[in-house]
Amino acid sequence: MGDVSDVNPLPPGLYDRIVDGSLARRILSLPPGTAREEALADPELLRERLIDVVRREIASVIDGDGKPLDDVGCLALIDGLLRHCRAGTTEVESIPGPARRLTGVAAGGNPVGELPLTGLHGSYLFTAGKATPSLLTELRTELASVDQIEILVSFITWGGVRKLQDVLSQITSIGADGRPRTRVRVLTTTYCGNTERRAVDWLARLPGVEVRISLDGSRTRLHAKAWILRRASGFGSAYVGSANLSGAALTGGLEWTVKFTHVGDPALFDRAGAHFETLWNDSEFQAYDPNVPAQVAALDRALKREGGSEGGAAITWFGIEPRPFQIELLDR
Repeated sequence: MGDVSDVNPLPPGLYDRIVDGSLARRILSLPPGTAREEALADPELLRERLIDVVRREIASVIDGDGKPLDDVGCLALIDGLLRHCRAGTTEVESIPGPARRLTGVAAGGNPVGELPLTGLHGSYLFTAGKATPSLLTELRTELASVDQIEILVSFITWGGVRKLQDVLSQITSIGADGRPRTRVRVLTTTYCGNTERRAVDWLARLPGVEVRISLDGSRTRLHAKAWILRRASGFGSAYVGSANLSGAALTGGLEWTVKFTHVGDPALFDRAGAHFETLWNDSEFQAYDPNVPAQVAALDRALKREGGSEGGAAITWFGIEPRPFQIELLDR
């Protein structure tokens, strides 16, 4: 077991880690009553933590303390692990070398599409920084290969729709079976009158697209922005952050958006989808059809009311600050 006096002390603070042999020795080196532990009685939580242990240990072996394993070594490690885990139960499917991956399966004459730069496995944070993948580019790439889309935004503008107009038209076109390729559901609001009816009308007229809108901005404070993209292959993606469906948000705005995947974080992906379903079935959000005059009139009234143009113009206060290059010009 080793001398507990030789182990590194544990810094004070919160932890969420399963106790392995190394951690147990470090806990023994602490003063009595210092460490707080609890039994992992929840089977699902235990499963998550054990998977985390295996993932961390495999990564440590592959990295090899500065001498990482080559491709052959990595494949041999995983092959040996699988054979050990499944010994005496089922036939083990080894991973043949050289390693390769499946990136798409075409069907019905439709193109399979391209993989996004950020992949379909892990997470990614979009910050609109230079030399980083663009949120708009990644969305366009992913939209071209999805089977179902759920969009949740506070408002929709024509500038935002126009950035995606071609790809949305393509994926909702009617196929040989008489049905649109992709089903799209959109939830939005009349928040501050920012939504533009032209944009909503265009979306709602696409085949396979359903739009529901909250017309009461005083009751619905929807600030969530999310795109949930589903694929029959199981490799779905979700984009959650601060970007509305507007041109500025998708291209030049200082927005943070987190992408996570169905494969990489299935529990979080399913939770996002479940909450969308809850909102979709909330009576606060009403179905919108641009071909129904009463619904169009109700949306126009709500947008005028929320925008402050009904019953007198709203007073807007704002500050003007020159940019650095403008300060230099003013000084001259």
